[in-house]
Amino acid sequence: MKRPLVLGHRGYRARFPENTLLAFREAFSAGADGIECDLQKSADGRYVIIHDPSTHRVTGSRLEVGRASSVELRVLDAGRGERVPFVEEMLAALPRGAYLDLELKEETLLPGDADRIAEILDARMPRQRLMISSFALRLLVPFRRKGFTVGLLVGEKAAGRGLRGLAFDLFRLRPQFVNLPVDLLGMFGFRRSTLLFRVLRVLGFSLLFWTVNSTGDAEALAPHARILVTDDVEAILGVIRPRKETDS
Repeated sequence: MKRPLVLGHRGYRARFPENTLLAFREAFSAGADGIECDLQKSADGRYVIIHDPSTHRVTGSRLEVGRASSVELRVLDAGRGERVPFVEEMLAALPRGAYLDLELKEETLLPGDADRIAEILDARMPRQRLMISSFALRLLVPFRRKGFTVGLLVGEKAAGRGLRGLAFDLFRLRPQFVNLPVDLLGMFGFRRSTLLFRVLRVLGFSLLFWTVNSTGDAEALAPHARILVTDDVEAILGVIRPRKETDS
């Protein structure tokens, strides 16, 4: 199995303001194969890169993204003078050959946004280096129908429904990727988790793990993973691509 791709979680989040152009640039400078970032929609219909439905945590200003205009969002400082980027700016900043995991956030997005988002993406990057991911099945269905690679994020809500609920969602959506939290190792134990990973791979699913910040977790998950998403790009690359390999 090939070494997994390493994606910077919201850019190089461990050292730079998340979901900013600075964090994205620094992730690539550190050697990341790509980035993971989050998509929300402003009140005037612009697609912006921010994780939370409120701007408070990253900017200190208490605006609801879905009720704020893109002009209001644009003037906020997301850290070190960086602004909340529009999706077009994020795409323009990607180096050639970079991989993008674009997470759709259900607080502000609807299935009806798929056509416009797909148009923006297709005009700016190849689909073979792109994944559309979400916890919300309904947001992924139209992208799956359009032929995009999609990844179903498995979180606490899905875990609460049990394996039967997960199996139902996977059968309905038939995603190429199942995006699993690293916390599964602690919840299920190493042996049970490994069995689950093997079953999913036998069924034809590729696995992405988030958010992998421990080198021990990276070593344990790498044999099963197609993609690892991390806050600390350099630490995880040190495990996935030892310096001797990089220098050879």
